[in-house]
Amino acid sequence: MPFTFLYNLFLVDLKKISVKPCNILICDNKIFKIFLNTFKITKIIKYLRDNFPDIKIYNLNGTYVIPGFTDAHIHLLAHGIEKQRVNLSACSSLDECLERLNSAKTKDLIFGVNWDESNWSKGKKEDLNRYVLDKISKNKPIIMRRICGHFAVCNTKALEFIPSEWRIVDRENGYLYEDAALYLNQIFKPSLKMYEKGIAIAMEHILSLGITSVHEITDLYGFARYQQFRDNLRVRVAIYLQNGLNPAVNCGLQSNFGEDFLKFSGVKLFMDGSIGARTAAINNHYQNSKDRGKLLISEDRLVRIIKCAEEHSIQLMIHSIGDRSTDTVLNAFNIAGIKNNILRHRIEHLEILNDRQIHKIADFGLIASMQPNFLRWQSAGNMYEKNLGPVYKKMNCFKTIESAGIKLIFGSDCMPLGPLYGINLAINNPINSVRLTPAEAIRFYTETAPYATFDEHKKGKIEKGQFADLVILNKNPLVRTNYDALKILMVFVNGKLAWRNSKSTVDKL
Repeated sequence: MPFTFLYNLFLVDLKKISVKPCNILICDNKIFKIFLNTFKITKIIKYLRDNFPDIKIYNLNGTYVIPGFTDAHIHLLAHGIEKQRVNLSACSSLDECLERLNSAKTKDLIFGVNWDESNWSKGKKEDLNRYVLDKISKNKPIIMRRICGHFAVCNTKALEFIPSEWRIVDRENGYLYEDAALYLNQIFKPSLKMYEKGIAIAMEHILSLGITSVHEITDLYGFARYQQFRDNLRVRVAIYLQNGLNPAVNCGLQSNFGEDFLKFSGVKLFMDGSIGARTAAINNHYQNSKDRGKLLISEDRLVRIIKCAEEHSIQLMIHSIGDRSTDTVLNAFNIAGIKNNILRHRIEHLEILNDRQIHKIADFGLIASMQPNFLRWQSAGNMYEKNLGPVYKKMNCFKTIESAGIKLIFGSDCMPLGPLYGINLAINNPINSVRLTPAEAIRFYTETAPYATFDEHKKGKIEKGQFADLVILNKNPLVRTNYDALKILMVFVNGKLAWRNSKSTVDKL
């Protein structure tokens, strides 16, 4: 069995909020022993070399080790595809977005992704329509999909490919909402080569961010690609199928079928849209509007879905951002008679909540899957306040949720990727009363996230018998002021070095 030995490092204890010198012996793919006594380290290394000549030994030079991060809400395959499209995330104006699309070197399709009007100093979302994109080209399809994925604008040529039965499409302006925006890959299908390259690109990227496990949201075609390229996987992937309940039921697929690097975990549903697209279903009106967003599934239908999922042992991941949407979800769970939540059903995002809803989520034992990186829009004058008004101050209430005894897990939704980015926002939340400590924020990305996929006894902690999925940091992550200079140096998956910072001075002996 292969052995790896990591020595001269500090173990970050998230419960005691402390660090302590340690050395870690890894056998095969799991943590075999943790040595907290370091004065015999020379003898230990000699013994290991003499008895296990193939052992890999790393001197970590006084760095810090934490469990590998789990991104509990990600579109990893889509992220890999988008990396091959026109990235508009850094554009500071509408004109800059259009310039990038115009200069794209693509023959058949121009697909721009991840624009965010809250970053624009010039131009508004309302200034964008199909006629503006027609000025770039009338002969090839052009698409601009917003960062949330719930809204896109396309030119006249692209509209010709949108099926007439697709709902929530404004053909006059070329606006695509919800399903029509989310499932554009079903119409403008990436090639098999793009998928293979996309997996490789995405894996390398997330490893550089310290992510060793993901709760991946994809469609049936994407699930098939994951199976096809199983040998390319460098992180652990738990699959959630978008609107895939009927296919899962029809083939008898149940949650947790698979193995540690690729398994089926459940089905994702969309109850509403997003705040940026003004399609999240809220109880009050959006600012300067009579609109309250869109409910995509009725309460009666959701009750039937929940009962069907329970009958067939399939976990549900339910996208619900607005408080009106979450009311519908909680009513449906009540009607369906869910009490102990044995399947660990989960609600995604939960950006707008009140105390009554928080107590109900706790009573039902539902998992709250949230994204600390969304705090980027929660400062005064930013997108949340512009769209919702004063309620923005009470959103993303992680501290309140955790205090209610709810199992809270963190992900990114790729907006953007990066646990350290999300943690930094959570521990510096502009709303002091709900600000998390570094230990709490790290724990929601490491220790609690595996609970949702029934993996809490396998990963998420640095303990004997757990998978050796580890992240090595240059500074103590428990110190709030370290985050501006905090860097990931190395990442181990299954006990093997999976990624290394090119500037790292960590030694392998």
